Amino acid sequence: MKQAVILAGGKGTRLRERLGGLPKPLIDVCGVPLLARQVELAKRHGFTDVLILVNHAAERIVDYVASNGAWGLNVECIDDGEPRGTAGATLACFDRLAEEFLVVYGDTMLEVDLSRFHAWHAQRPENVAALFLHPNDHPHDSDLVEIDDADRVTAFHPYPHDGARYFPNLVNAALYWVRRQALEPWRRETAVLDFGKDLFPAMLRRGMVLGGYRSPEYIKDIGTPTRLDRVCDDFRSGKIERASLGRAQPVVFLDRDGTINREANHLRHPDQLELLPGAAEAIRRLNRSDYRCCVVTNQPVIARGECTEEGLRQIHNKLETLLGQGGAFVDRIYHCPHHPDGGYPGERPELKIECDCRKPNTGLIDKAARDLNVARDRSWLIGDGSVDIEAARRAGLRSILVESGQAGLDYRTWATPDFVVPGLPEAVTLILDQYPRLLSGCAAWAAEIGAGALVLIGGQARSGKSSFGSVLRDAIRSRGSGAVLLSADRWLKSGSDRGPGVFGRYDMPALQELVHRLGGARPAQLALPGYHKLKRERIEAVETLTLAPGDVVLVEGVVALALEAPPGMPDLHRFHVDLDEGERQVRILREYRLRGHSEDEARRVYEARRDDEFDAIEGLAARARRLTLEAL
Repeated sequence: MKQAVILAGGKGTRLRERLGGLPKPLIDVCGVPLLARQVELAKRHGFTDVLILVNHAAERIVDYVASNGAWGLNVECIDDGEPRGTAGATLACFDRLAEEFLVVYGDTMLEVDLSRFHAWHAQRPENVAALFLHPNDHPHDSDLVEIDDADRVTAFHPYPHDGARYFPNLVNAALYWVRRQALEPWRRETAVLDFGKDLFPAMLRRGMVLGGYRSPEYIKDIGTPTRLDRVCDDFRSGKIERASLGRAQPVVFLDRDGTINREANHLRHPDQLELLPGAAEAIRRLNRSDYRCCVVTNQPVIARGECTEEGLRQIHNKLETLLGQGGAFVDRIYHCPHHPDGGYPGERPELKIECDCRKPNTGLIDKAARDLNVARDRSWLIGDGSVDIEAARRAGLRSILVESGQAGLDYRTWATPDFVVPGLPEAVTLILDQYPRLLSGCAAWAAEIGAGALVLIGGQARSGKSSFGSVLRDAIRSRGSGAVLLSADRWLKSGSDRGPGVFGRYDMPALQELVHRLGGARPAQLALPGYHKLKRERIEAVETLTLAPGDVVLVEGVVALALEAPPGMPDLHRFHVDLDEGERQVRILREYRLRGHSEDEARRVYEARRDDEFDAIEGLAARARRLTLEAL
């Protein structure tokens, strides 16, 4: 037997104008009373018994249940008499409670995978209750819960909070699995008792173990007209239905240092943490979309002995507090405490290991995939380091490199990002606004490109070629074909080996040979060189690319359109990407400032490149389809 206890005794004073005399549990939510939606959710997850604890206008609820044939379940309505609080009302029907039962508040609209929640609870028999916890966008005026690394509740922090402390953004969502035996000490209690404010803290004081089940799923109260309207809007848009972890979830994974907060060279104390401009606003936009938002961060300061686990917890509490002040939250924070190298004072030998969670390994992402049922094909990773981009590639996520923090100039891996943008706000705009539009705009071109085709994408430096190439590649993949994207910049010559002009900077014979090989009997693998921007050095064979026979190969770069078609190549496509010159100048100046150039030096580079590149590359545009990303 699976039993749900629905606390349906509220009067709904603040909803009086919408109720028309009905009790609050019968409030209309897009054509169906809230109570019916709650019972139907329980039925979908195998519940057989429902206790509805009624009070105000109890007879209306009893009649409604009867008129619906109790939904084919064993439904009993019990009038709890004088108001006794949420826990008090439940205690009053102690003898009717199952050995374990689900508590649902009668004023909440929810779409939760109750089976998943129950399975989590069942695996932890030491827990006398499991509390459904989630972050929200206003933790400063919410009752917060603290848990340890084993997901056991350690403290309750009712509002108002101590302004001198930082708290985690975990809110009691008023949905619980409870074991009846745990209620025995309070069975004869007659005082008004609330689960969150009274009973659970009392259990904690007695040494009982409470579990904290963290989930981003949809659960909101409808206690005011404004909240009810918001819930109805979410229902009509499909957001509520899509929120259940029974459905695969799109997730945006975020690196921490240099992406959300300023790089602080092994941040080890909360005082060092400072959000980057626009970070909270960007994350708030993700919160209001269908994307989940998770932090995945390497924290070698733990293994190096520079920060304790409790110290890291306080750092993350501050991060969540600052985001909360901006109306934003992250659904989870995953960290790797390991570091393989030794020789640090105070280091912790047990953490000096090769692990599977330290990026670019994918252990943190894999754990999130298990916790949140991640749809990898619809998910992204945003970071400032090359290890973030490589982790995304290994995990099957799209990647965005932000030019804050390390800006990808660490060269710990040679992975190529799908997109490069200045910072987190631009990355979120790309995900939510630009990418869907561009993908739709590329669909017609993708349909013209057959299996095994070669696509050359040219244009001026920093004009958007790589972005267009990434989107076109994805559009080709979306129709079921394989596609890979190569950057001609891998074949830049070392600074000391260059000849005059734009074509003298590239190893054009090697690029032309590559194109000819791709147009003929293709190799199964390609050894790819790399170019180190800071050292201005070409490095051979840094990465291997595996090719399937029918893969479409896209080559993007300033000089790509200068390459000649391989003999007998039947399916060759050429594109030239344009950008407003003022914007292109801004991008180039930013690029060279990131490499350590002064403003004057960066400007001289721009002017020199404009003089020796522009006309030469512009002359190639006539042999290609010309486009701008803005026009797509």
